[in-house]
Amino acid sequence: MKKMRIPAALHWVAVVVFSSFMAARGQADASRRSIDHLSLTVEPRVPNPVREKNVTGKIVVTAVYRDGSHRVLKTSEAVITARTKSASGNVQVVAIEGGRVAPREGGVATVEAVVTNGGKTFKAAVDVVVTPYYRDYHQTLVLKLFLGMEGEPVERLAKDPTFRAGHDVFCTFEEALEVIRKTDNLTRGIPKIVYLVGWQKGGHDHGYPAWDEVNPRMKRSQDVTPLESLRWLIREARRFNTTVSLHINMADAYKQSPLWDEYLAKDCIARDEKGQPYTVGIQVQGEDMYNVVYPREWEAGLAQRRIDRLIQMIPELKDGHTIHIDVFIANRDGGRPISPWHAKPENGGLTPEKWVETQRKIFHYWRDRGFDVTGEGTGWAHPPGEHFVGLQPMSWWYSWNPMEIPERLGARGRTDRGGDGDFRFGSSMHGEEIWREDKINMPGFLGMFCRTTLPWYYLSRLDRLDFNQGVLFYSNSVMARMEDGRKIIRREDFLLRENDDLFVPALWKTQREIIAYSQKGYDDKSWILPESWKWVSKVDLYKITIEGGVLLKRNVPVSGRKLSLSVGADEAISILPAGARFSKGSK
Repeated sequence: MKKMRIPAALHWVAVVVFSSFMAARGQADASRRSIDHLSLTVEPRVPNPVREKNVTGKIVVTAVYRDGSHRVLKTSEAVITARTKSASGNVQVVAIEGGRVAPREGGVATVEAVVTNGGKTFKAAVDVVVTPYYRDYHQTLVLKLFLGMEGEPVERLAKDPTFRAGHDVFCTFEEALEVIRKTDNLTRGIPKIVYLVGWQKGGHDHGYPAWDEVNPRMKRSQDVTPLESLRWLIREARRFNTTVSLHINMADAYKQSPLWDEYLAKDCIARDEKGQPYTVGIQVQGEDMYNVVYPREWEAGLAQRRIDRLIQMIPELKDGHTIHIDVFIANRDGGRPISPWHAKPENGGLTPEKWVETQRKIFHYWRDRGFDVTGEGTGWAHPPGEHFVGLQPMSWWYSWNPMEIPERLGARGRTDRGGDGDFRFGSSMHGEEIWREDKINMPGFLGMFCRTTLPWYYLSRLDRLDFNQGVLFYSNSVMARMEDGRKIIRREDFLLRENDDLFVPALWKTQREIIAYSQKGYDDKSWILPESWKWVSKVDLYKITIEGGVLLKRNVPVSGRKLSLSVGADEAISILPAGARFSKGSK
């Protein structure tokens, strides 16, 4: 057969068509393989350099393509940077070293990855929270226990519960252990820290700046010294899931203190405009209160000395890793200096900002000796914007921005003096005011614990993702909001709160347990158990009391994760899978 000859023109057309087809296909492939977006993770995202030395975070940058595929990039393929988002003094929270995230100081940092591809720039960012603390305050109930205060109050304080009749000895060390035992029963063994108020000679706010002598009125009869009794209490309280530590004060000073003459001679007492030591108030008749000048005290080595003496005197304190500094202020209302004379340039220029610089040194000094420092407030009596983020792990009165500062970095005590606070964020409790009224029966303690600390503990384990139109969205599909006029916290179909009816897992327990509470009470209310309980067909019910758990019913049926429950007014019930061992509490 004679071979057909193809005209040159047709040769050209065929080549062009094929080339165009291949080019189009290549462009389509390139389009599908173009980056759509980046994702960035750091693990761990919440490093704790205090409890895990030399910890660093692994950076993973992932390119997600338009066709849905993805590829983990080498860190060298991206530009990785970090900047401080929130930290006291705007210190460097993390650094990028060897392609990893290295924690530097406590606070929140934003790590960002930038990749250029096809002439376009892609970015991804993630926040890293450095928590340089010995304790998890977002998972701990922190309380104060008032022991006593000597002296006659001034008229304006005569009606204050702190100064009422019998205030000299409100609670001995031995009685304090009984309070702690009962509290452990009511709270089902939740981890607790109790700071003792008035443990020193003279009781509450006496003797400062000295911390050298324990209150002899609190001593047990079988001990030789009150110091022995205090150390006994700290050790014994551990049996009740409680760390006992101290409420101290670094701001106040009294002429009756054994350290007064030395502090005055070394220019560590605040002065007025004319250079004279001046009183800033009085609580007890005949005992004017003065203030310590932190920067001068630090320069003289006196602050370090009294901290070290206290730790040496009570070595058990170090096992608890926590201390509470009350009234740790840097200025007075309106930004006025605590010591006007020292604030003058010719006398040192010790402005409130200088006081804060010393306070940061004090925080670090305590930390280097094994202690976290909690405080009365944040942003209170400090220069604007100073909240000691990354230095103070917990505040008795909460004032951090909860959408900026995670609970694990800055945990709360109470948020509302007259109520339970915003249920969507949760709030812990104080308990101090309840014990003052009746340390034997503790009326109202169980209810406040269940309405505040119980849901707060659950929510504080989660990330707050968004707060939009009154709805607070958490990680793990949890949300808190008003629904049809009801206060609701839920995880999908699992309801944790409906107004003041609570149904919350006790997540500090090693086995499954749910605490149900009602302020008003209800009959035959249906609750859905968590998904992790789907295998449970029967449960046992125990009433929570001040003397421990009391069995109510065994083998209560569960059908399709639904439990019908009746709870009395201001009553709390522990719910366990049938046959599970129940820790009844201590007698």
